[in-house]
Amino acid sequence: MSEHSHLMDENVVQSQINFKYKTKLNGISEPCEFYCFTCNKPRVSRIEYSYSKATFIWCCILCFCTIILGLLPFCMQKCSSKTHYCPDCDKIVGHTDGEFC
Repeated sequence: MSEHSHLMDENVVQSQINFKYKTKLNGISEPCEFYCFTCNKPRVSRIEYSYSKATFIWCCILCFCTIILGLLPFCMQKCSSKTHYCPDCDKIVGHTDGEFC
């Protein structure tokens, strides 16, 4: 019976952590505080940027004006995809696709 009550206590602690910290960072564009279940600690995410479909579409559209303008979307973070990682264990905790400006 004590094992069962111990498991219930862990579930209560787990649910309290989930209310205080986010566990998935999908759709968030900036570093954010979250709870990493691998490290079992609250952390602030590390973001890596990569080119998205939006980057290449804007490049094609702006190339009709000039080639120099076509390179502009590759310099803009808003058009890039963002992947959130835990800074300690490098686990992916969220992803956001690039936006059309």
